[in-house]
Amino acid sequence: MCIVILLDSKFCGPRLKYISLQKTLYMNSREKTSNGGKLDYIPLESCTGKDIKDLQGEERLTQQMKNGDDHTNAEPAAALEDLVDRVVGESNIFPYLMFLAMFLLSQLTSSIMCYHPIFNGYTPYSDWNCTSEKCFALFQEHSIAANNSTFYNRTTMCTNNLIAGSDFLWTPKRTSFAVDWGIYCGAEKHKSSINSFYFLGALVGLVISSSLFDRLGRKVVIISAAVIAISATFVQAFATNIHFMFALRFIQGFGVLVSSNGKIVWILEFAPRRLRNLTNVICALTWPSGTAILIFLSYMINNWRCNVGVITGITLIFHLPLFFCPESVRFLVCVNKKKEAMTILNRLARYYNTPEIDVDTPLKFTAIGSNDNKQTLLEQLKDFLSFPIMMKRTLFLMVSWALVSLLYYGLSFGWHKMGSNIFQSQGMAVVSEIIACSTAYSFVQFSGTQKTQIFSFLGISACFGFSMIPAQLSPTWTIQQVACLVAIIFIGAEFVTVFLFTIELTPTSHRGMVMAFCSVAARFGSILGPYLTLLYDILDKRIVLGIFGGMGLIAAVGTWFLLDDTTKHGIPDTPEDLLMYQRRKRGGNGVEEEVTDV
Repeated sequence: MCIVILLDSKFCGPRLKYISLQKTLYMNSREKTSNGGKLDYIPLESCTGKDIKDLQGEERLTQQMKNGDDHTNAEPAAALEDLVDRVVGESNIFPYLMFLAMFLLSQLTSSIMCYHPIFNGYTPYSDWNCTSEKCFALFQEHSIAANNSTFYNRTTMCTNNLIAGSDFLWTPKRTSFAVDWGIYCGAEKHKSSINSFYFLGALVGLVISSSLFDRLGRKVVIISAAVIAISATFVQAFATNIHFMFALRFIQGFGVLVSSNGKIVWILEFAPRRLRNLTNVICALTWPSGTAILIFLSYMINNWRCNVGVITGITLIFHLPLFFCPESVRFLVCVNKKKEAMTILNRLARYYNTPEIDVDTPLKFTAIGSNDNKQTLLEQLKDFLSFPIMMKRTLFLMVSWALVSLLYYGLSFGWHKMGSNIFQSQGMAVVSEIIACSTAYSFVQFSGTQKTQIFSFLGISACFGFSMIPAQLSPTWTIQQVACLVAIIFIGAEFVTVFLFTIELTPTSHRGMVMAFCSVAARFGSILGPYLTLLYDILDKRIVLGIFGGMGLIAAVGTWFLLDDTTKHGIPDTPEDLLMYQRRKRGGNGVEEEVTDV
């Protein structure tokens, strides 16, 4: 399809009128207009990039004409990306970080709510004493063949079918719902189910909210989801059985993941171009930082119900600043609320002490909302068919998210099985994730997002390969544990880059939906991940680690062929922007320059 451009003398430069025709282009020059308004015929093959604007669909084109304003003598249009850069300024790093802190405090609580069953539901296999003749007989047999200190472990308890209360009594220093509800040996699968119900709830929540982010806004959906998550966390302190905990974890996952993913979109839409990579890494650091807070709380608080209560209080306090955060300016412009967006930008400009923006400044952006300023779900889904490049990228990003989540949660919920001390094992995992975020930031800055993701997936594959070597480095550490610690660095780096890829490859008009789709895919991986830890008890650990390594290799190859590098490119605002970037890559400079200047 070719778009006709009518250039009248009074519309030269700032204003273009479009008419759609098939395979022809007419141009009404100033001279022809003065001679009776006749039109010159120009063959399609002679059209230059400044003559043609390639859009998808008459409906979208008509909407763009309807939304546009005639600016006969107006100032040149400004890109929203440039306005955000201008508002933040070049040397306002500290005020920008303070602004981010309003969002990031609440983000710290996501990993706390996700991982608290690891500590509050820990099964203390080394803390018990015999009470039955059967158990004492086993102890005597073991003391003859080996050291008594090796008797009190999971193997002794489970292989001999010892029953709590009859054959032995628990003697832990801290309480646990696993002890209270008899979750040990064969029943330990319920702990994996607790985690899976959490991610199942997240999946349902993300499906329901997939279009709400782009229709109702980031702020209202995020705060509503956070209220649901905090309420479910509070009630968990009063749970009386495992089935009640299943239901509460489902509700908690529903709220946490919707809120968490939405906050990342919300934060990055305020990030200037030069600080987007740094902002993404800081967001990623909130996850291990929250886990570190959870480790400290669990170590200091011996009662699991009190621990959950404290977690609820901290989560509530950390979410209060969200009520004072502004709505995303990108979302507001996307739904025809330009004046509100400009008001927020000027409030930020006063905060950053930078020049304010004229509220009448025309934007290089066409709102795509309907007359009620909201996109419909059907309109959004149709765009995936109209723009195949958006569909292709979304599908592969969904696969990438699923693989990264499978690998990450397969290790995260299995660290306590990698070592004898749960606090030491989880603490080392936190250190590895912090190193991962720092490494990812450096690699993205110097190598780009695509190369960083490929390198990270290859690193994952190599680490799991080394972890298959059965060698003891010390009485506490094996090659397997060290290799898995290094692997979590690469996996953490993957989380950083896949988030950045999704934000930078997805248009503002569909970003909330695509993030929801990707997170839904990730939930399938995260649901399966905890169950993979059960394979450590059934199969040789090398088989499980080999599966993880093979997944990393496949993902690296897919990234090379299916994702483009996004380093130093602006965030797309509409699906048409994706086409423009694709043409730039193929060398069609003329078309793209004209498109971005309209």
